[in-house]
Amino acid sequence: MGFLDRLFGQQRRRNDVAIEIDIQAGVLQRCDVCRAVSDKGHDERLPSADTIAHALFDRQDPAVAVFQGDRNDLLARLRSVRRAIPYSCICESS
Repeated sequence: MGFLDRLFGQQRRRNDVAIEIDIQAGVLQRCDVCRAVSDKGHDERLPSADTIAHALFDRQDPAVAVFQGDRNDLLARLRSVRRAIPYSCICESS
């Protein structure tokens, strides 16, 4: 595994953590049918995602270990990962 593979793998893992926290907070939604993630624009729930992230860091939860203590990176990703997520899943589009 080369350097770039490790770097992109780490970035992907960090994005996955941010997505899961956004789902927990209700910022993003996971479809019960197809399991795809969608962004319905629930910006008002971002403070809840921030709170969850801080709690995970405070508890030294293994889920945030990939961030190596960099809270700012996670807080920024809670917002930036949404750019690549569609408004609806394929179930809703049908």
